[in-house]
Amino acid sequence: MRITTQMLNASMRKAGLPINNVSLLNYVNGSSQGSLLNALNKKGIKLQDKGFEKLKGQAEKLQQAAEKMASEKSFQEARTSGDLQPIISNVQEMVKNYNNTIKSMKNSSSPLNQYYRQMLKEAAADDKDKLKEIGITRGEDGTLKLDEEKLKASDVDKLEEILGAKGTFSSKVSFLADKIADNARANASSASSQYNALGNNYFASASRYNFWG
Repeated sequence: MRITTQMLNASMRKAGLPINNVSLLNYVNGSSQGSLLNALNKKGIKLQDKGFEKLKGQAEKLQQAAEKMASEKSFQEARTSGDLQPIISNVQEMVKNYNNTIKSMKNSSSPLNQYYRQMLKEAAADDKDKLKEIGITRGEDGTLKLDEEKLKASDVDKLEEILGAKGTFSSKVSFLADKIADNARANASSASSQYNALGNNYFASASRYNFWG
């Protein structure tokens, strides 16, 4: 199935995500040449395969933590027990896997991964002021930094307002992490079968274009 910018934007609207100003086509155009050349390297494919598997695991953990954070259950339990530690632990897990996912996608050969990476960074940028109130700040590279003392000093109402169902950050991250994991899963499953057909695929793709203008 061919994924278009319009399809992605429609999904993002449903999830409450802002529409990225940079189209998916720009990412494809910007990295297609490198992707085709990299595809001719068997060692490169094996490394990509491992990278996609790693990214899949990180994104799945991120999606699970963000989904849990976006639900009301953990906050209801915290109010009943008076214990914020389960929420604190989940925030730590979400931030850790957010950063791991961002870093893993930085040098990815997948144009779609670069697109999702930018959207993930924008999700944090959109809520940076609210996140700062509970000790979560965004670095220049898009990763998150956690002030644990400030986080622990936050009350359950504030945490739910920013990270729970009443906010939008966790639901955005959950949506994007799910898409990232799906893309990594698809890339990992196909990488190992690419090598034998690489030459044919490369030249078949190249023949569709007039490189000389």
